[in-house]
Amino acid sequence: MHKRSRLAVIAAALALPALVLSACSNPGGGETDASGGDDAATGGTLRLAGNSDVLYLDPAASYSAPDYQIHRALTRTLFAHVPTGNDTGNTEIVPDLALEIPTEDNGGISEDGTVYTVELQEGVEFDAPDGAREVVAEDVVLAAKRICNPVSPSNALSYFTDTIVGLAEYCEGFAEVEPTVEAIRAYIEGNDVEGVRAVDERTVEFTITQPAADFIDIMALGVFLAPQPVEYLEYLPDSPELRQNIISTGPYRIAEYVPEESFTLERNPVWNAELDPIRDANVDAIEISMGQDAAAVQQQLEAGTVDMQWADTVTPTASVPALIGANDERLVIGSDGAIRPYVVINTLSPNADGAYGNTTVRQALNFAIDRAASQQILGGPGLAEVATQILPPEVLGTEQANVLDVPAEGDTARAQELLEEAGYADGVPVKLLYRETEPYASLATAMQQDLEAAGFQVEMKVTTQNAFYSEFLLNQDITEAGEWDIALAAWSADYFGGRPYLVPMLDGRGYEAGSPNFGGWNNEEFNTLVDEALAAETPEQANELWIEADAVATEDAAWVPIAFARTPVFHSERVGGFEWNAWTNNGDMTKVFLDE
Repeated sequence: MHKRSRLAVIAAALALPALVLSACSNPGGGETDASGGDDAATGGTLRLAGNSDVLYLDPAASYSAPDYQIHRALTRTLFAHVPTGNDTGNTEIVPDLALEIPTEDNGGISEDGTVYTVELQEGVEFDAPDGAREVVAEDVVLAAKRICNPVSPSNALSYFTDTIVGLAEYCEGFAEVEPTVEAIRAYIEGNDVEGVRAVDERTVEFTITQPAADFIDIMALGVFLAPQPVEYLEYLPDSPELRQNIISTGPYRIAEYVPEESFTLERNPVWNAELDPIRDANVDAIEISMGQDAAAVQQQLEAGTVDMQWADTVTPTASVPALIGANDERLVIGSDGAIRPYVVINTLSPNADGAYGNTTVRQALNFAIDRAASQQILGGPGLAEVATQILPPEVLGTEQANVLDVPAEGDTARAQELLEEAGYADGVPVKLLYRETEPYASLATAMQQDLEAAGFQVEMKVTTQNAFYSEFLLNQDITEAGEWDIALAAWSADYFGGRPYLVPMLDGRGYEAGSPNFGGWNNEEFNTLVDEALAAETPEQANELWIEADAVATEDAAWVPIAFARTPVFHSERVGGFEWNAWTNNGDMTKVFLDE
């Protein structure tokens, strides 16, 4: 789940020949021109097509691939993610509205590591309805205050409430406010967040509760802390009315928005290219068409009537072998650090005398499942890497570990031995929950055979895409009642670091209704390592602790990692400057150009 809803869609589950591709590659062999700049053509209309509308358009709540894609064009942020250019799929954080990345050396981070000072560019403006107005530090403060509004709060709220001084208390009060325009405005204007203040018109100061090696990552997350105009207080957060009145600071503004159907973006007349280090804005306009499936979009891309995919739409798995065989340089296979899928285990289930609260039973699940077979269903090695740990290897820059020593093909005999050790020599019932969509239906069928061979008595439970999370995994009552024992879930985190994976998914102290720790796993040793990692003063120190925490969770079989997914995307022949950006799960519409 998550990212955010940043779950890429694989449209078909067909086995592919073995493909050996890097995490971010152009399998056609041609060089993708990502330079843009002086060599890029300008003008024209870029056309995108895909499956769905944005999840949220209000920056306070925007938290999905389409949300991020469109805000790249509309909204200047303090910091921005750009591709590293070293073929890893990773991004690096660079200044956008901020003049520089705060460090201790440049005085942007205090000696004790708890105060971050961000200096803003001068001259960046809102395309406000009453005329252009310059962005100031108070607009960043407003963004921080709107992040936990009672109508449409951020689903990433804990990153900020766990770190920024006073924000948790502010948000607790905000949650009690009547969800009206008047009450929300009164609360925002009448209450301050201790840890976020405008020092002057160009300077914002953030104070955090303890040193955090990843606080820059948190500030760069989404558009949550992007300056927001005071006009947003005239509407309910993310209401239809606000969606029709989005105010731009980026190179484009919304000319027309028809919900669930289309966006039309035109140039923002107050955007100054000389003040924007991130966006080239080569095209004159951008048209986005929604409500189309991946196969239909692919046909249009190959015909040249559409230029890029939109939202979670990716190249159908069934189309990939032919494109690779033809050395089609328009196909790019990128990585965004997704764990897709993994088998979440309901440790709170009362079924079979609480069998899934037993580490040995959970380890048996790990040995029972043939991950190599799942890899083939997902498209082969080119589109999925067998996972033997929780953190994707590119997150911390290390090779995969395999602390349970599980073969990629599984080990049925070892799974049977573990069930016998746990007192289930005659087998154990298991309710396998999965979505009716592919590839999950095919994966579930394959896993059913694996599990039954090992001694599990499988009851298959199929549901819809939306109900899978909302009615089951995020429903505490259903989980604790044992309506499911294991489920095929997926996760694509907010940035490459230990916190966005291990804290929400596995810190059992945060388990409650709506928690992404779907199975309620809780381990004291793991929790201690998490606390130490969050308090680490350097990323290097934090990474060592995240690796230790990963090993603890994997050995205790918190769940069954299956594969780290890669995402195939495609663009039309006339698109230049295309470069995979894991932050948006696609190319950057503000960097590409059209070669007519």
